[in-house]
Amino acid sequence: MGYSITLNRPEPSTGISEQEWRDFVTSRPELKIVKETANFITVILDGDDSLALHYSTVDASVFTNNPKGPRIIEYMASIAPHFGGVVTGDEGETFSSRADWGTQSDWDSQPIFAEKPWWKRELSGGKKVVLGVLLGVVAIIIKQLFFP
Repeated sequence: MGYSITLNRPEPSTGISEQEWRDFVTSRPELKIVKETANFITVILDGDDSLALHYSTVDASVFTNNPKGPRIIEYMASIAPHFGGVVTGDEGETFSSRADWGTQSDWDSQPIFAEKPWWKRELSGGKKVVLGVLLGVVAIIIKQLFFP
């Protein structure tokens, strides 16, 4: 799982069309198509693989995953007016000015959080079920052995 930042129009029914995105990319020398699949068109900014934008034909929107700095967000915000769109994060926050995405030194100074000890980690739903069944079996065995 990761964190995505998305460029789309405020009204979802009027998403960015594939042809509209292709026309935009071909008109911009800083963008280069590097991969196409049935559902996605991936372009990179300024020839840098870490600055990738993905167009989703399913959602009719443009997004980036796990940005490493403000450059890609700044670029998305700069092109948003061309599409009449907005740039938003997974948590609903809007990116429209430099104050919203910060500087590279802001990103570089982010604290690195230590990984949680195993007993404090959140279990997924499937692991919770398996653990519950396992504990139930252990309880039945203890009951049978010590309390017949």
